[in-house]
Amino acid sequence: MRVHGMRCLVLGVALVLIGSSLAVADSFSFNLTSNNLGISGSVGTVTFADTGMDQVTVTITMNMGYSVKFEGGDVALNGPSGLTAGSVSGMTGNAGMFSFTGLTFKQFRTSQNISGFGVFDFDYANIKGAPGGVVSADTVTFVLTATGLKASQFTGVGLHFCTASGAGCGPDTGFASSGPVTAVPEPETMFLMGTGLIGVAGMVRHRLRKL
Repeated sequence: MRVHGMRCLVLGVALVLIGSSLAVADSFSFNLTSNNLGISGSVGTVTFADTGMDQVTVTITMNMGYSVKFEGGDVALNGPSGLTAGSVSGMTGNAGMFSFTGLTFKQFRTSQNISGFGVFDFDYANIKGAPGGVVSADTVTFVLTATGLKASQFTGVGLHFCTASGAGCGPDTGFASSGPVTAVPEPETMFLMGTGLIGVAGMVRHRLRKL
């Protein structure tokens, strides 16, 4: 009986591990920890998430005191292949209580050097479409679509940022770049892990009752 109980326990743990590996995280976040203004710590986070076939949603969330520069600004990406000027859709922005839709990048470049952070594979620049006087935003979201595109293909990001929250940009602007990528578990991953652990707990309880 002891051997049988231990086998069940090992099987349960194996199921947890298998379930976790099958539900591979499909969201990756980059912290903007490097900048050319001498600011310590992160000024924001950029998250890439698989949201459909050949589709990745990019969400830029700036920390308090910083914002994404619109006109003249850049969002540079490393890693994937096949992106074009037409790959972007559904761009929106938020500055405080205000939301903006219908935003667009007016420029697209490849192999672009971003202010001392090296050459990026793709550079989307010069966000247009916000109301008059709006030159930055606290958050920006847009969708990238390309054949075979996955969130896991992105290896780095850089952007032009402002030194104030909201729509007015602030007195200074600079460039920020990311550190190592961090995988973010998706809900289905957590569900499978939780289900597996519940199963293990049940087998352990059953085993103890028989001792």
